[in-house]
Amino acid sequence: MPLHLVIHRPPSPGTEGEACRAALREAVWEVAESHWAPGDEAVLVSSDLSSDYLLSHFRRSLARRGFDDPGMLIVAATSHIAMHGLPREAQDWIAAVPQDEDA
Repeated sequence: MPLHLVIHRPPSPGTEGEACRAALREAVWEVAESHWAPGDEAVLVSSDLSSDYLLSHFRRSLARRGFDDPGMLIVAATSHIAMHGLPREAQDWIAAVPQDEDA
């Protein structure tokens, strides 16, 4: 199962930006129980869904919550991640995500 790196930078700072980030977190829960956020603007999502579908889902979900302009939103699938400096729990989560055999 690929990991998708979702990068999200809301168009507005402050309270509205935080509300937009919260809306994205809710949208992630709608399609993937397994995910990990290394920061405010990024989340790794474990999902069999395509990057195109995830992007479409996030945009529709944010629009339903009143965010017609979600700001910068990038979804990229990866089957291999090189990492450094992550907390042990994050490394363990990434290692436990089932990967495609041909990855």
